[in-house]
Amino acid sequence: MNFGDIKAKLEKRGIAPAEYEEAYGDLISRIEDTIKAHAKGEWGEARRITQYALVLRQSLLHRAVKLFEGAFDALINDNGYSMALSIRGHFETTAAIGYLHNRLYSLQQGSLNPVTVDRNIMTQLMGTRDEKIIEKASQLGLEAKQILNMLEYADKSVSKQIMQGSSKDHAILMDSYKFLCEFSHPNFHSNTLAFTLNKEEEEFLFMHNKAIREQDAALIGYLLISSPILIDLYDSIEELLPSD
Repeated sequence: MNFGDIKAKLEKRGIAPAEYEEAYGDLISRIEDTIKAHAKGEWGEARRITQYALVLRQSLLHRAVKLFEGAFDALINDNGYSMALSIRGHFETTAAIGYLHNRLYSLQQGSLNPVTVDRNIMTQLMGTRDEKIIEKASQLGLEAKQILNMLEYADKSVSKQIMQGSSKDHAILMDSYKFLCEFSHPNFHSNTLAFTLNKEEEEFLFMHNKAIREQDAALIGYLLISSPILIDLYDSIEELLPSD
């Protein structure tokens, strides 16, 4: 994504591109083309945990990059709904990174055993809600984690490791996610993307074939919450990986 090419379009929508370009640069600077991970090994082995944690971390980075790009594609194309969905998906990705961080931190502190953490990582990588797949994978416990559960644990890591408080001081990811859900579902906030109200004429003016309003475009600012947190968690995972 070249911010130089879309600078004028962003500024027209009231968006200054500099902070977003920096946040995007932080994401793409961490891209890796390959990561080695051995398929064999006993559950809970340090090498397994380290290798598959790095695979999961890079997989989530790929998702974060694409959703970041998708949010801006939607903004440029005046699609507030797709923009909101992409941003919400970005927060889900940050939550997944935060959940991984929490598992590894708990392992380092001795409050979780290696087998449990290994299974948590594999569940994040391979977990699903597809009933046919779950039926086959049930013995491995690969039913996908609930996003609200991951948000809760991610906020604990953010509160303690980034905000330097107690584990329950902040709920920045959860609160932002719940707000974005209001735009992602056909609720009040989502409906306001569709129209403006002319009170004097008592009529609704719909936004078909019109540019997104500056107040709606401002929703893109939530990426400046999710992306820096994701990067902080991403980088600090390195310090939590178990040694062989």
